Amino acid sequence: MALKTHATFLTDIQSLLGSNTTDFSDAFLTLRIPEALQEFSRFTPFKVRETLATTDDSKELDITAIENLLWVDDLEYKTGKTPRQWVNFTEHYRNTLSMDITNKPSDVDSGIDTNEAVDNSEVLIDVDPTAATAIPVGTIIRIDNELMYVSVTGTTLTVVRGYLQTTATTHDTATTIYIPELAYVYCAKPHKIPAITDLAGAVDLVAGYTKGVRTIHIDTMDSSDVLEEDWTFTIADDGTGTVYRLTQDTTLASNEGDITFEPGLGEDIATDKVVTFDNSTLFYPRLETLFIDLVAARSAISLSTKFINKQNTGGPVVWRDWVSWGREYLAVTLRKLEQEAKLYQKARRSW
Repeated sequence: MALKTHATFLTDIQSLLGSNTTDFSDAFLTLRIPEALQEFSRFTPFKVRETLATTDDSKELDITAIENLLWVDDLEYKTGKTPRQWVNFTEHYRNTLSMDITNKPSDVDSGIDTNEAVDNSEVLIDVDPTAATAIPVGTIIRIDNELMYVSVTGTTLTVVRGYLQTTATTHDTATTIYIPELAYVYCAKPHKIPAITDLAGAVDLVAGYTKGVRTIHIDTMDSSDVLEEDWTFTIADDGTGTVYRLTQDTTLASNEGDITFEPGLGEDIATDKVVTFDNSTLFYPRLETLFIDLVAARSAISLSTKFINKQNTGGPVVWRDWVSWGREYLAVTLRKLEQEAKLYQKARRSW
């Protein structure tokens, strides 16, 4: 679990830079942190499993729905098998994976049809017969060419429209509902360090939410914070111990908002349960220390020119001292990061 908050990172970086909070101010370092996260993550990234729907009768897997992607490590198809079914793939133009498989994916006819004409925005879809068994909560369905995520099932489905960047469109009554096969894409993404001060909210729905739901309403947070995609969080008293990950940005209004995440809820949750966002995705102390070292070294080099032609305490070569220290410290840090990169490669498929 990440121990340091954004504020603690700033303090520790400044301490490494001689507690010079005038030149290395919070504002200056806050700008450096996202840059350093990108560099840091190319050695030891944030590991994420994305769930994608395959395309019927095609070995091509569209990955354009994956945001902030650095690279793809592994691909699992078919899912839910023991042993797990890892497959080789070829990546094309950073938007498509060609799966090295013999048989092409095939959508399954759910046996359920739409029982009304559906416009391009409604999220309550009447179906026939009841879908309670054939389409459980958490299922990704396809109607014509549109994917949807099912959060409530029965004779009326509650769905997320235009799922996985498909286009929400109109559908006729008596249209067959298909269930596509799924693939797990194991990705490398940049780490995240939330800069907000209030990292705890609460579930806000009197009836609570049922297992499998991927969007919930939370409140009691700061009024207008932006909760960013790929932040991770836990829910109090969740017996499954699941760590959830935001799948899109949420801008709060009046201390509340809807968050969308994966995986779906591991179990039913009651209203007012505390939702706690992690301090960062740097879950190990050694990674936190390396990140502090990286930001400090880059900051020292970046700001060194400020001291040229100035009357500095320490003499006229202060700028050179900052450059020298920064470069030496950076060299040591990068060597350590190269070792972390080797550890990352060894840990592949230990998801």
